[in-house]
Amino acid sequence: MKKLILLFVLVLGSTAIFAQDIKFGVKGGLNIANFKGDDIKENKSFVDINIGAFARIGLTEKLAFQPEMVYSREGFKNKETDAKLKANFLNIPLLLRAKMFGTDNFNLLAGPQVGFLLSSKAKVGKVSVDTKDDLKGANFSLVFGLAYDINDKFSVDARYNLGLTKIMKDSDTFGDLSDAKINTSTFQLGLSYSF
Repeated sequence: MKKLILLFVLVLGSTAIFAQDIKFGVKGGLNIANFKGDDIKENKSFVDINIGAFARIGLTEKLAFQPEMVYSREGFKNKETDAKLKANFLNIPLLLRAKMFGTDNFNLLAGPQVGFLLSSKAKVGKVSVDTKDDLKGANFSLVFGLAYDINDKFSVDARYNLGLTKIMKDSDTFGDLSDAKINTSTFQLGLSYSF
């Protein structure tokens, strides 16, 4: 984890050298998360939180680089069995933020994201099982979204994180699902504050 934070700081520092301006901030919001793919059509979305910090580094008048470090609670519920899976990730999106619609308020967000699994638990009824060893330790995603700057300090955004990694390992815990191609799928609504 220390190496990960050091890498984040190095990327941030090297980008800041070429930046016109830089802002730091905090962010938080809601996740509407699910696992999607083969053989899991009975799942429904799981609602939880995300919270983190970001830097917004101006590259040009219309374009900024926005690396983030976000704690994100994701998972799913199964309609048939009433089972729940809660997975906690440390996500690092590396986003480009481009002004659009000819205004300074609307921005397009896009970029890659890597997520590191911190913990995972499955629960059926009152029985809870640690499933961290049944999921991949890293999850790669593509992020797409829109942000609206309310003023110089506050912004709201809506984004979609499309998981690219087959998230489940081969294990006995999930039975046949461990062989299926299952990816994370998370819609996020957030509010951010810039210093």
